[in-house]
Order: sequence, then C-alpha cells, then structure tokens
Amino acid sequence: MAMRRNKGRILGGLLLVALLTGCEGTASQLPSVTGAETAQSEAGPEGTKDAGAQVETKTAALPPAPVIDDDPARILGLDPDKLTEMLGRPDLTRREPPAEIWQYRGETCVFDVFLYEEAGSARVTYLEARDENARPVAERNCLNQLLRARLAEPLS
Repeated sequence: MAMRRNKGRILGGLLLVALLTGCEGTASQLPSVTGAETAQSEAGPEGTKDAGAQVETKTAALPPAPVIDDDPARILGLDPDKLTEMLGRPDLTRREPPAEIWQYRGETCVFDVFLYEEAGSARVTYLEARDENARPVAERNCLNQLLRARLAEPLS
C-alpha cells in the first residue's frame, strides 16, 4: 500500500512538473487534439459553445452519376437510325449478305451488332462482345463501356 502511495505521489509530481513546464514547449511538442476535445475546449462557462467559435463544415454536392441502361437486349430489334442514335457511327461496317455487321470499339472490347432484313427494313437480330484477343466478354460490360464513352463525347 505504501508503495502504491509513493507511485501516486511520484506520478502527481511528474504531472505537476509537466504542467508547469508545458508553457515552455513548442507547438510540435503538444499532444494532438481530437474533434471531441476541440468541441469541449470551445465550450463556454456553462458548457455551451460560443457562437463565434462554431465552425461549420460544408461539402460540395456532387451531381449524381448518370444511370445507364446497359441491357444488351434493348438493342435487339433496333433499326439503323435508332442504333446510330444510341451508339453513334460504327467504327467499322461490313456486309456479309444477308447481314450487315456494325462494329464498335471500346477501350477494352469490341462490340459487333448484326443487322438483318426484316419486314422490309434492317433490324438488329444478334450481337456479341469480345476482347482484343477475340475472347468472348460480357456484352453488358462492353455496352456499358461504349455508352459511357458516348456520354463523355462533346456535343457537335
């Protein structure tokens, strides 16, 4: 018990010395203050914050990211005009009767759209997506990439 009392006196003495010499230290030697401690230190005598001491933090609201309907099924049945409206001009067009293939190239994929004559006009009836090495990739991912690139294009 006497040893515990001595430790208490020693710690109390060290604390007193630290408090008395604290004014001589530099700011870099001071302990960091957390947000909760800052709020307490700004409190007035009754424990309320001084109106002038309140700091209001505002964050800029970011516009919501555009929602992209990247379901490949929505392309099926489109005519050439609607397809161009959606994806723009193809990077390559080739005719392999009875089909016409429109190719769109994304950053990491190639999207082929096959148009066949139906009821007197060309319509999209099939599509596929692949990577640069001709390995199949998810059509949705590739279409999403193409649609996002299209949104980023400047209006002409």
